[in-house]
Amino acid sequence: MKTGIFTILLLGLASTAWAQDQQVGARTKAMGGSYTAFEDDPVSVFLNPAGIATQADQLTISYQTYTAYPKKENRIFEDDTEISVEAESGLADPAFLPSYLGAVFQLGDPESPMALGLCFARPYHLHYTFDELENPSTNTFNPDSDMDQALGRFRAAFAYDFRFRKTGEAGFLTHLALGLGLDVGFVQWNFSGETRNESDTSTGFGFGSGLLLGLYDNTENFKVNLGLAYHSGIQFDFSISPNILPSFDMPQQINAGMTFYLLEGTPLRITTDFQWIDWSETAEKPSATFPLKGFDDALNFSMGMEYRVQVSEKVFLYP
Repeated sequence: MKTGIFTILLLGLASTAWAQDQQVGARTKAMGGSYTAFEDDPVSVFLNPAGIATQADQLTISYQTYTAYPKKENRIFEDDTEISVEAESGLADPAFLPSYLGAVFQLGDPESPMALGLCFARPYHLHYTFDELENPSTNTFNPDSDMDQALGRFRAAFAYDFRFRKTGEAGFLTHLALGLGLDVGFVQWNFSGETRNESDTSTGFGFGSGLLLGLYDNTENFKVNLGLAYHSGIQFDFSISPNILPSFDMPQQINAGMTFYLLEGTPLRITTDFQWIDWSETAEKPSATFPLKGFDDALNFSMGMEYRVQVSEKVFLYP
């Protein structure tokens, strides 16, 4: 079997990995990715399990597109085909599966909140075009191969809220919620090229943890929360040689953020977040004797704002 070294399109080498983050859910994306200090949305099961501690029973489902760089062939003449690679957005396969499905079940009471959370998340879908390098001296990129890899995670989480002040009492350091989630990760990997077509599936185990601290609450028009979260990486055992064929593990991640609730009844929420994703350790290092650049870690800073509009007693809009 002919072997080679596959290198990714330079345009997508670092920037594309940055586009793949762990944001799931419409509200988190609309907030620019600032979500670590959320405490009222079931996406917290995955993004920061501590955020579910005080939530009531609720369910959420969302779909999203993913950025892909597939190979395209355009016929110019009868025997001449032009191959190009351009970014495009699309759903992961199978399209009927949501990008996120999560539920929260409140087990405690107002003075001692605790909750169980279950979720299924597909935060990443990696679709890149590669070139099999047989001659290291060439500087041209010939997109002759495709790698399509869908990564997902099932999580069961539990969170407990420690109250430092009575419900409705104003002051600093009002409460601290701690959360822990246990994960089963899965991956579906497909590779197609001129010399080989292969596919594989694999599973692995990981975890997520977080805390949410109420820094201040005057119970009327101002509240501040601090959130911290960690997601472990998940290593997959592929039945292929990852130093020849490209494949990726699920990266570890650290989030830190703050949420500010403002105005009477706190309908206005302003968030700010920091996110680090360890993409540099997700792929096998190049086995070539000449230097090849690998993937960079992603460092994201984000801010978001939303305003709660009450349509009826049970219906709210969050523009």
